[in-house]
Amino acid sequence: MNETINALEKMFHPKAVAVIGAPRTRPSGWPGIFGCIKDYGFPGRLYPVNPGADEVEGVRAWPNLRSLPEPVDLVVISLPAPAVPEALRDCAASGNKNIHIFSAGFKETGEEEGLRLHGEIENIARREGLRVIGPNCMGIHVPSKGFVTWVGASKKSGPVAFVSQSGGHSQDFTSIANRLELYFSKVISYGNALTIDSTDLLEYLARDPETEIITMYLEGVKDGRRLLRLVSDITRIKPVIILKAGLTEAGTRAVASHTGSLAGGEKIWKAFFRATGAVSAVNLDDMAYLAMAFRCLEGTEGLRTAVIGHGGGIAVAAADACSAAGLEMPQLNRDTQRKLRGWIPSGGNIIRNPVDAVPVFRNMDLFQEVLRTVTADPAIDMMIISLSLDWLFDIDEGIQIEKVAEYLAGPARQCMNGKPFVVSWRSYRNDPRIFKVGEKMESRLLKAKIPVYRNFEQAAGSLARWAKFHLFQKSRMEQEQPEEESLHRACSGCR
Repeated sequence: MNETINALEKMFHPKAVAVIGAPRTRPSGWPGIFGCIKDYGFPGRLYPVNPGADEVEGVRAWPNLRSLPEPVDLVVISLPAPAVPEALRDCAASGNKNIHIFSAGFKETGEEEGLRLHGEIENIARREGLRVIGPNCMGIHVPSKGFVTWVGASKKSGPVAFVSQSGGHSQDFTSIANRLELYFSKVISYGNALTIDSTDLLEYLARDPETEIITMYLEGVKDGRRLLRLVSDITRIKPVIILKAGLTEAGTRAVASHTGSLAGGEKIWKAFFRATGAVSAVNLDDMAYLAMAFRCLEGTEGLRTAVIGHGGGIAVAAADACSAAGLEMPQLNRDTQRKLRGWIPSGGNIIRNPVDAVPVFRNMDLFQEVLRTVTADPAIDMMIISLSLDWLFDIDEGIQIEKVAEYLAGPARQCMNGKPFVVSWRSYRNDPRIFKVGEKMESRLLKAKIPVYRNFEQAAGSLARWAKFHLFQKSRMEQEQPEEESLHRACSGCR
C-alpha cells in the first residue's frame, strides 16, 4: 500500500488523537470538535492542545504537539484560518503527518486572503509530506472505532461508506440512512481536498473489507482520469453511488463558492456514469434509497417487473412510473392469468400486470398463492408490491396492515421463486393514525431487509438503477470472458 493508504488506515483506526484549538469552555450551540470526540466515547487517548489552558473538560491540556508524550495517529486542527499555517508547522516539527483541518476560510471564499492562506498551507503540506483531510470539512466518522467529529452520529456499524465534499451532507445523509436501517463503515467529509482527494479515499475503500457499498457526494475532482479508472475498477466488485452536484450553471457557481472545486459539465458526467457503471443519485434521500436496495437485494436476470397493488389508478400510475425508470412491465402469460382468475373475481380487479386486486391483501393465504404464481411466470424478473394504506386501514384500523407487514417480512421470501421484490406504500389522508401504522410497517420491513419506499416512483427508480447496475456488471463479465479464453488458448503452448 502507498503512503496515503497507510496514512488513511491510521486515521480511520486511531489510537491517539490530538485536537489543536480545543477550547477551555465549550462553545454555545454545539460541543466543538474536542467535545464531539469525547462525548461519542472515543476509547483511545485524546489530547487537547491549547497553550492557554491547563486542562480542557477535565483532561490535561498541552501547549503544542511537540510537548505530547507520544506521536498521534490523527491531528484535528480547529483554529481560525490565519492560525492554521503555524499549526501545520507544529505538525511537521513533531512528526505528526496525518491531519484533519476543520477550519474554513481558504480558497472556498474566493477572496484574496483566503486564496493566499490556501496557497500557504498547501505549500507547507506538500513540502513536509503532510496527509490532510480538508480544510473546510467535518472530517471522519468510524463507528467501529468509536470516533466521530460531529454530533448525532449513530454508534452502529454497517457496510456502507460515504465520501462527501460537504460536511453538512455527511451529517444529513447518515441521519437519513439510519432511518432506513443503513449504517456505516466509514464516513469522510473532505472539503477542499488539500492533499487527500476523493480518489485517494476511493482507492482505500475499494480495498476496505468493512465496506460493501460506496456512496459519494461529489462537487468536483482534481484528477478526472484517475476517478474514471478507479470507479470503473471498483464497480466490478462493489457498487458506487454518486450524487454529483453542480451540473447546472448556477450549481457550478455554487460549487466554486463552497469548496473551490471545478464541477465539469453535465454531458461529461453522463458519459462518466455510462462508462463506469456508477449509479447516479439525484439527492440525498434518493441516494439513501438506492443504497437500501443494494444492501437488501442480491441480483436479477433482467428488468421485467410485475406489480401487485390495489386502488388509486395503480395500473396507469405503475405503467408510467416503470416506463420512466426504464423498467419493463410485460403482460403475464395466459397460464398465469388463468390461475389468478381462479382466485380473483373479475369485477374491479385486473390480472394482466399490474395485478390490481383488493382481495389479495385481505387474505394472506391468497396473497401467498398470488406471489408464488406471478413470480413463477418466466416473463417476470422482479416485483413491486404497492400498498394503499388508506384502503387497508379502513378494514380494521390497521390490524390488516400489520398482518401484511408480518407476512412480507417473513414467509413472503419463500414464495418469490428467488426473485427480488420491493414494497412501496402511500397514504393521502391527513390521518396521523394511518401514518403511524405505516411507519410501524416500514420499520418491520426494514429490519427484515425488505426495501420499502414511501411512493411508487421512488421504488421503481431505485429498483431500476439497482437492476441496471447488476446487468452492467454481468454484461462486462460476459464481454471479458471470451477475451480471457482467447488469451488462455494463445498462451497455452507458451510454457
